[in-house]
Amino acid sequence: MTDKKSIKQTFIFQSIFTELEKLDECLNSIEGYKELSEDKQYEIMLVLSEAVNNAIEHGNEFNSNKKVKLDITLSTECIIAEIYDEGPGFNPDKLVNPLEKKAMLKDHGRGWFLMQHYSSSIEWDDKLKCLRVYLSIE
Repeated sequence: MTDKKSIKQTFIFQSIFTELEKLDECLNSIEGYKELSEDKQYEIMLVLSEAVNNAIEHGNEFNSNKKVKLDITLSTECIIAEIYDEGPGFNPDKLVNPLEKKAMLKDHGRGWFLMQHYSSSIEWDDKLKCLRVYLSIE
């Protein structure tokens, strides 16, 4: 890992699925990211692809005129990712647990569960309309 305290970068995505293909390249462009283990890179990619995908699909409703902004701060301890879209926001407490029998076969609902599982913490900031994800790099 680099000696610098933290590195912050911003990436902008159009609200179309093909934009997710750019995420790997974006992450690899962050100084110090390639020094993380392959397992850690996989976890980070999984969490952030779910977050950006949700912003494209649920926040911006595939409106290609709307953007998703991803701010990533990489420090020696963690990654903090903030995901902004142009949608109205949401209430995570209203999400169905994908492990419940009635939700098991649904097409949606597992992304939030995966993000919670692989991140140190995840929170919705209703004031900023921002999803904030903390990922340990240890």
